[in-house]
Amino acid sequence: MDILAIVLVIIGLLGLIASLVPTHQLCNIPDHHHNGWLILISMILMFIFGYLGFLWTLFTHQGDTLDLIIAIIFCGGGGFVYLVTKMSRETIFELKQTIREKHYQAHHDPLTGLPNRNQFYEDIDKLIATEGQMFSFLMMDLDDFKMINDTYGHAEGDHVLQVVAERIIKVIPQGAITARLGGDELALVLPYTLAEDAVTIARVIQNELLKEISSENHCIIIIGVSIGIAQYPKDGDGRKSIMKSADIAMYHAKKSAEHYQIYATQLTR
Repeated sequence: MDILAIVLVIIGLLGLIASLVPTHQLCNIPDHHHNGWLILISMILMFIFGYLGFLWTLFTHQGDTLDLIIAIIFCGGGGFVYLVTKMSRETIFELKQTIREKHYQAHHDPLTGLPNRNQFYEDIDKLIATEGQMFSFLMMDLDDFKMINDTYGHAEGDHVLQVVAERIIKVIPQGAITARLGGDELALVLPYTLAEDAVTIARVIQNELLKEISSENHCIIIIGVSIGIAQYPKDGDGRKSIMKSADIAMYHAKKSAEHYQIYATQLTR
């Protein structure tokens, strides 16, 4: 009976020790109820000392039926604490992952993986709220994209958009913010960049997009892009005004040989 009681208490003790791992992981979750989990860790440690004390009594005196009953309770208690902490960790981690996925889906374009209009607005508003901030805003529109949809179908048009997004991400500098605003309209923000310097990035993007795109219909597609460039705060002191200036510049870019245009006050639409 003594050996059985000792084994049961040891099993419960191992459950308590094992429960420290998921409880510690729960304590490290950002923006979570750390105090509650810290109290739980403290209580588990107190239980561990209690289990060790009971084990000591089992080793030092002859056990009886009551000791066996207590050992059974201790074994179940340790297992219960381990299961609760383990299941809590898995449930909370799954909820956190679901929240992250929902947030990503709500703020990113499902086709290209680029930030969507809502996320882009948040990002650019944060930049504008930064004191002394200066950036170039590039509004981009794919040339003759409607013709690709009409000629090859929307599935092929979607493929072109995915390739375009991948190529833009590949060539833009670190720290740049890009997004798909809708349809074939894309936007790019280059922090701490003058409009004249943004022309270099615009040309790199144009050259990258002019590379051939293989279609499922075994056709070769070449897509151009028109880019309007505006500089904050010179060409607009807020999100709407800077986007409007870049859009006007893009309108004129479609008519120019270079297919890019820096905004100027004399430009109208």
